[in-house]
Amino acid sequence: MSIKVIQAWDAVDLELEQGSGTHSSSAATVHYIVSGATTDAEACEAAYTEAPEEYSSIPKKSVSVSERLTDDTWKIDVKYGSESSSSGGDSGSEDDEPTVSFDCSAGTKHMTQAIEQTCVYAADGQTKDSASVAAAVPIGWNGKDGSESEAAGVDVSIGELRETYTKAMSKSKVTGTSWKRKVAELVGKVNSGSFKGWSSGEVMFLGCSYSAPTKGSKKVNVSFHFAIRLNENKATVAGHSVGSKKGFEYIWALTDDEVKNGERVRKVKKIYKAEVCYTDSFGSLGI
Repeated sequence: MSIKVIQAWDAVDLELEQGSGTHSSSAATVHYIVSGATTDAEACEAAYTEAPEEYSSIPKKSVSVSERLTDDTWKIDVKYGSESSSSGGDSGSEDDEPTVSFDCSAGTKHMTQAIEQTCVYAADGQTKDSASVAAAVPIGWNGKDGSESEAAGVDVSIGELRETYTKAMSKSKVTGTSWKRKVAELVGKVNSGSFKGWSSGEVMFLGCSYSAPTKGSKKVNVSFHFAIRLNENKATVAGHSVGSKKGFEYIWALTDDEVKNGERVRKVKKIYKAEVCYTDSFGSLGI
């Protein structure tokens, strides 16, 4: 299959330095859609070869993957800019790797259904629950059913993981409504593919922030914030193995009462795994 390279619909991000006539601080990024490639490197090479040597008198500089769209289709960024360009007092370049900060601290998760549970005592005349029956009893259940049924549950300590990536970006780009809209649409979504070493389903985008003077600055440092929950390969609920579970999926059990040997017992009828967050690619964030 031959490789096809076309310009994307949002083809160019252009920043021209006015007045100097040299374009020493000007920069441009041209977006291409590459189809029919088999690897990142092949897609990048095809786009770089297709792109002109100059754009608005700015020399071609580098190429990178913006986003993998399908198995054989990529969005590729070809960047233009002088190797000796001055930042004009602004720190950082869009070609620089972002800096990252990481935090892992204690958080809590409220649980009403145990992973495993045993009955360790029964009053006179009562029988200890079997392992399967005990596992189905909600934590802190008041023993009632219907509208009177309540389960207090318990707060369990878990690791809360956070990562923040900070990158120098074009002020004219990030202050534009189209870029802000694109970012807002990703808030609360979970990564559909691998992202910064984390597997699909483990990273939620929490938003981004920056501050910059209204005049004079050409670059701004933008911080992108993410929450991380690890995927599980062997999740267990109420003594039942439910297989794999992605970090931001939610598992819950449907229980019911039945009378056994004159005693009311709680029984797990079904266990559900719910996808409660939309997924998307984070490639358009540009980090």
